[in-house]
Amino acid sequence: MSLEIELRSVTKRFGGNAALDGVDLHVPAGQIHAVIGPNGAGKSTLFGAVAGELPLDTGTVLLDGRDVTGASPQRRVRLGIGRAFQVARLFPTLSVRDNIVAAVLSRQGKSLVFWSARAVRAARVEAEHLLDELRLGDLTTRLAGSLSQGDRKRLEIAMVLALSSRVLLLDEPTAGMSPEETEATVHLVRQLWAERELTVLITEHDMDVVFGLAQAVTVMYRGSVLCTGDPETVRARPDVADVYLGGVE
Repeated sequence: MSLEIELRSVTKRFGGNAALDGVDLHVPAGQIHAVIGPNGAGKSTLFGAVAGELPLDTGTVLLDGRDVTGASPQRRVRLGIGRAFQVARLFPTLSVRDNIVAAVLSRQGKSLVFWSARAVRAARVEAEHLLDELRLGDLTTRLAGSLSQGDRKRLEIAMVLALSSRVLLLDEPTAGMSPEETEATVHLVRQLWAERELTVLITEHDMDVVFGLAQAVTVMYRGSVLCTGDPETVRARPDVADVYLGGVE
């Protein structure tokens, strides 16, 4: 079951600069919601605020109505928030399957070194299901470091799902991909969203991906929310074209 995300008056400063300046954001449970904006708009900082990776100066973060502002990233993972990064964070010298096994064991609180044979066997069974679901079965024994960008991203999403995530944070999921890989990734995200009933929060510079995938779009500019709405309404706004689609930086 998916989860609702809400940010209320969130501010985060780095020195004298406000990366987030009184940001309000509401993502209903089960929605695919895109956050866009020029470089430096605050998108990555917003993701860090949701994931608990950055202490806030002011404001509140709610997950399904629960205040998680002071919760650690690890606590938020246990509550269902999973983040996939623009540069996939994998174990490059482990196989594809063992990367997923490591994620399963991590969710269970088991050490990556001192795991039992029984725990590894159970984790491998779960990993096999994820390999099939993410269409990685042909790459089971390949080292993660040798994968294409598209396959690396699929593996990273599999690892996030191994954490039992109900909120999927996707940071530039199609960055560096070929058109074919981009199309496959969009299809995969849509499929996982529908089958797993996920809430998806995504940042993306490819506007075809944004407007083809998202049900709602938030535009950020200089640390603030410029507007939020359905994709067609947002696309038609002249101020959005000014600050992002054609651009004032």
